[in-house]
Amino acid sequence: MILGKKGMLGRELVRAFGNEDFIAYDSKELDITNQEAVFERMFTVQPTIVINATGYTNVDEAEQEQEHALGVNGYSVGILAKACREIDATLVHFSTDYVFSGDKKSGYNEEGITHPINAYGRSKELGEKLLLEEMQVLDEAMQKEGDYFLIRTSWLYGNHGKNFVDTMLKLGKEKKELKVVNDQYGKPTSAADLAQQVKWLIKSNEYPPGIYHVTNEGTTTWFELAKEIFRLAKMDVNVIACTSAEYKMAAKRPKYAALLNTKLPALRGWKEALKDYITKK
Repeated sequence: MILGKKGMLGRELVRAFGNEDFIAYDSKELDITNQEAVFERMFTVQPTIVINATGYTNVDEAEQEQEHALGVNGYSVGILAKACREIDATLVHFSTDYVFSGDKKSGYNEEGITHPINAYGRSKELGEKLLLEEMQVLDEAMQKEGDYFLIRTSWLYGNHGKNFVDTMLKLGKEKKELKVVNDQYGKPTSAADLAQQVKWLIKSNEYPPGIYHVTNEGTTTWFELAKEIFRLAKMDVNVIACTSAEYKMAAKRPKYAALLNTKLPALRGWKEALKDYITKK
């Protein structure tokens, strides 16, 4: 079962699992914040794996819509985890680098201590906590933990969704000069690559339940990413570096939030993935 089928990641998951036996829903077909609806659907369909690609993703608006963000990114994950435990299904859920404070220049591994600095990050952290609380409790009858993959990713881009890469390509057609932040570090990630890695992870049947970091490899800044986007797209845009303090946004962003993958085979580098994406547009 794939939830969030019309989102950027959801569409890539549907494509990746195209030859498999699956069912997919968007938010209008199944409201994951409605516990009664979720349990009824889960017990009817009886999926063996549930992939939750839903999410409230507007980082700045979350500052004003904190309850809504907590509902979609937080409490609903607890509902899904409970339902999955009831029917003995594996839950695959996605989280973010924004659950970290961004104080560590070396980045964060899977066991890093979460400490979000904005409302969006707090909503995603709540989802993580509720999932782990539910899944890490031993089942009384079977004496085993729940099956889950909590996958953190970062700086996601892809077709059919608002993202930095597409925003830059659009702005590059309208302006010849752009200011872009150069003091926030992270790992840009292709939604298509993430979806393929999730499929591989599930089908490999080699990895235990737990937290995993999945990103394209290589750390960069938004400024360097923007320059690479315009270079690959052969667009003549002057990109000017600025600080986070100069570029005022509603939500504070973590400065150093590179996700370190210590458990899975590494994905290809972010530049190669970005080149693929832009040349195919």
